[in-house]
Amino acid sequence: MTRYHDNSKMHNIVIVGGAGFIGDHLLRKLSEKKNTEIRVLIHRSKSASYSNVTFFEGDLLNLNSLDGLFSKGCTVINLAFLLENNDVAVRNLASACASSQVRRLIHCSTAVVAGRTDAEWISENTSCRPYTEYERTKLRIEEALLDSASGKFELVILRPTAVFGTDGKNLLKLVNGLSKGSIWINYFKSCLFGRRSMNLVCVENVVAALVFLLDLDFVHNEIFIVADDDSSINNYRDIEDRLLGFLGKSYLFPRVPVPSPILRMLLFVTGKSSVNTSVKYSDKKLAALGFRKPQSLEEGIDTFALWFKKSCID
Repeated sequence: MTRYHDNSKMHNIVIVGGAGFIGDHLLRKLSEKKNTEIRVLIHRSKSASYSNVTFFEGDLLNLNSLDGLFSKGCTVINLAFLLENNDVAVRNLASACASSQVRRLIHCSTAVVAGRTDAEWISENTSCRPYTEYERTKLRIEEALLDSASGKFELVILRPTAVFGTDGKNLLKLVNGLSKGSIWINYFKSCLFGRRSMNLVCVENVVAALVFLLDLDFVHNEIFIVADDDSSINNYRDIEDRLLGFLGKSYLFPRVPVPSPILRMLLFVTGKSSVNTSVKYSDKKLAALGFRKPQSLEEGIDTFALWFKKSCID
């Protein structure tokens, strides 16, 4: 039976890397929780817009600057990823968590640490074969945290697929191209990509997974994937059609499907990590604990499209 942290007591939560896309959505959600005090690590002073949120100036590359950020028994959510020196940052984070005796560190990684694999469905048990430097760095961070946490604090790693939503960058290039780009280039891409897996996940579902892991008791050194690949529309053609509908556009001619081996070859020669055009990620392990996603992929695409029409079209 799944057990949860006692929500009647005051909970202290620290968010590291909370100034980004996922962090903004997470902060809005956590600010609604009762009996919760939240600290957010930032680089520059900022005033809080929520009554239960305090911003704390510090730098992951300077261990001394983290003094006072964490408290005994608090829960830490790490969303940070630096342009460089991530090894130093993660070492300082783990050291500060250990010395402060935090209860749990929830680290948000990425599902693409699986790298280049021929598996049709990727799970937490799939052997990782990172291909790009980004993937190798992300996996190295996971491994460093798993090593540092042993016997010191609980560690949970969440691996989301390609996170999208309002104010996010994923899908923005596609919808911008459909809105303002050449119809012939868009048509060619549509023929080429066909039903290639997009592996998108709604930011609302990622945030819900982080909150779920926040309250879950008795979980340590576990890795969970969160994805929306159980949706039949999580492919280029269906998502493109949905966005075209919102934009009031369509192609003049039926698409001519390009054989998938041609796309695989192009992905390979251009150095892409995933050349498997039908790869999907499974989040059954998280669902087995009782996690239920609050938003369908269809709802997420529609919300994103409405936001784009309102905010990004001149």
